[in-house]
Order: sequence, then C-alpha cells, then structure tokens
Amino acid sequence: MSKIKKVLAMLLALAMVLGTTLTASAEPGKKPVEGDKATATVNNVEATATVIAYQVVKANYNDAGFIGYSTVSGYEIGDPLHPTSDEITAIANSDTSRLKRVQMTAGEADGKGLASFTADLEPGYWMVLVNGTVDEVYNPMLVGIAYSKSGSDNTMEAGPVDANSDWTLVTNGAYAKSTKPSIDKTILPEGEDTKQDLAIGDYVQFQIKTNIPSYSKDYEEVIVKISDSLSKGLTLVNDEKHPFTVNLDDENYTFTKAISTDGFEIQINSDYALEHGKDEVVITYYAQLNKDAGLNFDANTNTATLTYSNDPSDSSKTKDTDKRTYNYTFAIDSKLNGETESEWNKITEELVKGEMVDVTTETGTEKKFQALKGATFTLTNNNTNKVYTAISDDNGRLAFTGLDAGEYTLVETVAPEGYTVNDEKIPVVISAEYNDDGTLKSYSIKINNKATSTYEATYEGKGTSTTIKNVVQGEGNETTQVLNTKIGKLPSTGGIGTTIFTIGGCLIMIVAAGLFFKSRRKSAK
Repeated sequence: MSKIKKVLAMLLALAMVLGTTLTASAEPGKKPVEGDKATATVNNVEATATVIAYQVVKANYNDAGFIGYSTVSGYEIGDPLHPTSDEITAIANSDTSRLKRVQMTAGEADGKGLASFTADLEPGYWMVLVNGTVDEVYNPMLVGIAYSKSGSDNTMEAGPVDANSDWTLVTNGAYAKSTKPSIDKTILPEGEDTKQDLAIGDYVQFQIKTNIPSYSKDYEEVIVKISDSLSKGLTLVNDEKHPFTVNLDDENYTFTKAISTDGFEIQINSDYALEHGKDEVVITYYAQLNKDAGLNFDANTNTATLTYSNDPSDSSKTKDTDKRTYNYTFAIDSKLNGETESEWNKITEELVKGEMVDVTTETGTEKKFQALKGATFTLTNNNTNKVYTAISDDNGRLAFTGLDAGEYTLVETVAPEGYTVNDEKIPVVISAEYNDDGTLKSYSIKINNKATSTYEATYEGKGTSTTIKNVVQGEGNETTQVLNTKIGKLPSTGGIGTTIFTIGGCLIMIVAAGLFFKSRRKSAK
C-alpha cells in the first residue's frame, strides 16, 4: 500500500511539473514594438512609374510598447493624427532627403497599363509621390499604418496598445488621383464633309483642342506647351481670310516659336496654368496643300503636340502627347507611296496615249499598240470645274497630279502631229476609303468605267504604310489606252491627184451655176 502511495505521489509530482512547464511555455501577449510593419498598397498607377513612400508621422515606443504618434522632426504637422493637404503639399515641396523613404514595388499591369504598388511600412503616415516615365499628372497621396485594438478600426489612435489585447496593424490603402492630359486635332468640316483628300491649292482648316492639366498645390511652376508641325506638302496660312485663333487672352500665353509656314508653338503662362486646371484650350488655323504634296498613300501629315510638367519635384521634367492628322492627294501614273523604296511602291500605269499599227510576224500581220508623244489632254473636275493639263511623254504616259477624290472628265485637246484629235469625253472617277484614325485605307481610279488602279494599304505605327496590295480580282488593274488615227496622206500634185481635184472643182462650179440660174428664173417670174 505504501508503495502504491509513493507511485501516486510521484505521478502527481510529475503532472505538476508538466503542468508548470506547459503554462510557462505558453506565449504571452505580444506587445507592439519598434519595427512592426504592415503592407500598404497604392492602386491605379502606371506600371512604369516610380512610387516612393516618405514617412511624415512616426510611431513612438517605450519599454511598455507603443505610446503614440508624432511628426517626423524638422517638418510641420499641427495634429499628427490628422495631417492636412496643405501640410503634405508643403512637405512635398520641401527638402525630403531627411525623411525615411521606401520605394514601392509594382504588381502585374492590367490591360490599361495600370498596376498596384506595395511596400511593407512601419506605423504612421506616409506621403506617397509618383514620378518617372509617366503620362499622367499625379497628386500626392497619404497612406496610414495604424495599431488597432479591434482588428477592424483603421483610425489613428494615440493611446497605448495593451500587449494582451487583440490588436493588429491595419492600413488604409490609397487610390492614385491623377489626370492624363491629352490633345485632339481634327479637320474642320467644309460644308457637311470633312476633307481628308485635297487638290493642290486647296485650303483646309484644322482645330486643336486640349485641357490644361489639373495640378495639385505641390507644383509651384509648370510647363504647358502646345506645338504644331506640318509636313512639306502643307503650308500654314495666316491672313485675313484664313486667321490663326486661340481662345485665350494674349497675356495668358506666349509664342515660343512664332507662326511660320511649317508650324508654331505657344506656352501657357505657369501661373495661369496652375489656376485654370481642366480649362479647355482651342486653336484653329488654315493650311494649303502645295506642290510638294505627297501622292496617293504618301500622306501629308500635320502633328499637334502637348508638352506638360509631370513631376512636382522638378518642373523641367515634361511629358509629350500628340495627335496627327492626314491629308491625301491623288495622281494618275505616279508612285503609290512617295519615295519609299519597296517592291510594292511601283509607278502605276493607268492612262496611255497611242495608236494601233500593223506589225508583221511569222504568223502574219497583227495589230500592236504604239505609244504617241505630244498629245495634250485636259482633266476637268466635274464639281469644281478645276482643269488639269498633261502631255503624253515618250512612252505615251499621261500623268496628272494633285487630284482630290471625285468625278472628272478627260478630253484630248491637241493631237500629236499627223494625227486626228480623239474627241471622246472619257469619265474618270477617283474613290477613297479611310481608316478611323484618318489614314488612307484604299483608293481606286476608274477610267472609262474600267478599274485601272485599286489598292489597299496596311499600317504599322503612326500612319506609316507597311504594305500596299492590288485588291482587284481576276486579271487585275487595266491600263486605259486612248487611241489616235493618222490623217490620210494628201494626193500628190500632178497625175491622178491633179485630175481628181480638177474634176471635183468643176462639179462644184457646175452645181453652183445651176443654182444661180434657177434662182434668177424664179426672180423673173
């Protein structure tokens, strides 16, 4: 019995030891300590941006743990728990080198090129600034990391946090507030139609629209410029009939490049830009298509560019965005796409002048086309009555340039020496189809109701055609031949020739005499 008691006592003692050990090994409540971190997130930022978080309010600790918040030394925030936008702006504009900084990491970009940026941050308030190679203008943001006793309350509280309470670090995420400046350029309607194709000498009116970027108070000085550049085929015109206009008062902008034949540049005054964010700027002007105009798929371009500050720490850092318009003029017998060297950039063969001659071959005699030089033709626009002239070259080719889309009439006015004029009125129709961005999708030329040119272009980048293909089915494009007939040779003097003319003259005289005497007899009665 005594042995049993001894065993039971030993087991009880062991159980007490084990129990003591288990209690001692149980982790006590973890107190908040310096170095605690939580993940902060900033959303809706361009994935290519640089995002930096600067600590402006920090947590304080003692041996008991967290005791409250204070503003980082050297910076002014009246209430560390409630920083104002003006206070954050002032800090953003000051020397931030003394602030603790953490670069945030970009997540995967979405379909719009935007990403969420994250970083593990210590408790307090963090000022977040966005810069780098970005298109948008970002306002400063504020991210808070707070101790919460309930696990759901994300407000900043100054009181101590009991280590044995159910506390956690919580964050208030931020969504980037930004504006993405853009510029729009259009061809103003002429009547009811928007002119994308022009004849040489035609005028076209352009309109540029943009909005001044909306800058926050952390910007002290900004650059906002609007410029325009014309290709060699367009000449900017500024006269009484074709005025240059800006919807701003003169004192609110300056010309950093004066109006010239190839473009201009204006800069909006910084103070005005800072005070008038989101205001619309409208510029209108005229250009004329000149003799250097590109032909067919070789577009006559016009590019408007908006240059704007996008970094509050450095106003000289700017971003450009632009919009391009395209104007086209057509030609008969010319290169498809200007001077571009490519297998598809050939000279079209749409219209030739010549005659059909008999050619002796091994199998006999057959008709063959032979080019004629020196025939003069006019091509008249049926709508405007504008007349274009061409003379056939050594190869019989007739080249007309500077045409817009529409209906024309082709007429021979002077035949080559020794040939009769072909007085046929030949219809010519030029048709064009455009892409949504204003580039030329396809064009066709029909002469005498036959497809002589039907081509379609594909594009890569900003309006640069990469391939041009013939889209006519079957035998493809046909060249229209305008034929002449030789004037018959006059009979030689003497011989049968003289006889023929003599007999003919006598017959005419006899007929005339008969008519004369007949009329005399009628008068005598």
